[in-house]
Amino acid sequence: MKIQEIERTAFFKILVRHFGVYQGDPTSQELEKMAETRGRMLLIIRMRWILLLMLGAYWSYAGSLLLFSLPDYSHATTLITMQAYTLLATACYNLFYHLFYRELSHLVLANHLQILLDIIVTTALIHYSGGIFSPFWAIYPFLALEAALLLEHKRATWLFCLATILAFGLLIGAEASKYLNPVALPFITEEQQREPHHSLLLWTWTAVMTITMTIIGSHIVRVNRGRELTLKRLAVKDQTTELYNRSYFFKGLNSEIQRSIRYGHVFSVIFLDIDHFKEFNDTFGHLEGDRALKELAGILRKNVRRSETNPPYDIDVPCRYGGEEFGIILPETSISTTTKGPSSRKEMNAVAFAERIQQEIASLRVQGKNITVSIGIASFPDHGSTPDELVKAADDALYQAKRSGKNRIVIAGAKEDLT
Repeated sequence: MKIQEIERTAFFKILVRHFGVYQGDPTSQELEKMAETRGRMLLIIRMRWILLLMLGAYWSYAGSLLLFSLPDYSHATTLITMQAYTLLATACYNLFYHLFYRELSHLVLANHLQILLDIIVTTALIHYSGGIFSPFWAIYPFLALEAALLLEHKRATWLFCLATILAFGLLIGAEASKYLNPVALPFITEEQQREPHHSLLLWTWTAVMTITMTIIGSHIVRVNRGRELTLKRLAVKDQTTELYNRSYFFKGLNSEIQRSIRYGHVFSVIFLDIDHFKEFNDTFGHLEGDRALKELAGILRKNVRRSETNPPYDIDVPCRYGGEEFGIILPETSISTTTKGPSSRKEMNAVAFAERIQQEIASLRVQGKNITVSIGIASFPDHGSTPDELVKAADDALYQAKRSGKNRIVIAGAKEDLT
């Protein structure tokens, strides 16, 4: 079954409604975030396969050594069998994640669950391979690195670090108090197995290494994500206005078309152009022209919808299309029918949005001169089903507003403006 078919099932929608990373159908920005989550999830899945291969090779070598060197095969068989079960359990849930990681990326606790499963399986593997003398305690610090790579929030990373340390401590305590009997290695005596000082020292060392790996992993992830964010901002933002640039506008427009087709939504595109901007530049100079562009961009940023999650992101997409022309993508927003915008409780429609920003821009004064804008509006799918068709429809409406006397709002295909 394809991911689109799975996402349309009632069971999947119920899961997302209660445990999803977003409310309702995901926006384009949320889809981008989920794509990043899928990338990190797939990286951990592949790392887990590599670790399983290495553990399997070690298990084969150690098992053969024990079978051929011990007179009592039964003890060695118990060790080998129980370790095989834990490795098989890990392979099973890793295969599940590998097959369904695209769908699982929609669920907020999917990454938390796989870290928790790794902690449980690692603790079981240690118990069935010698307890305190098991060499597999060294996996615990890697689980801290896994949490740093997968989780967005530092608090969650540290909670799993503490959970890892606590799991090992509980196992050691249970074995030392004879509540659990470890599957001991054949060359370790019972006195050595329950020696408290050795147990305390190994637990302390494991805790130190796990904490160290958490600190290192969190720092590396924070630096890398910061650099990625900076590079992304440079690639998609206009330097003068700090709005999205033209290339990102087309990327966002294409993504919103695909999303709207997928979920059966409408959306609107607004184009606006500063009236008499050439004369303004000729009169006051390009520095004042840039100031006017920045002031207008500030009004757009103030009025677009934004999700205040951590990290926050834009729901609407305001862009500098070129020169003094701007474009705005309004997801799940019809032209004039009142709807509720995604992740927003206030009512939203494209005409009301256009009228609001037109009025706020008209109140701007730069060098004692009022600024006005002409606005064109187009909607998917009424005025186009491709990026080029929507851009042409909104652009034609914009220039109709200019030909009609400027400082007007025109809907694509309408014979009269709204002003």
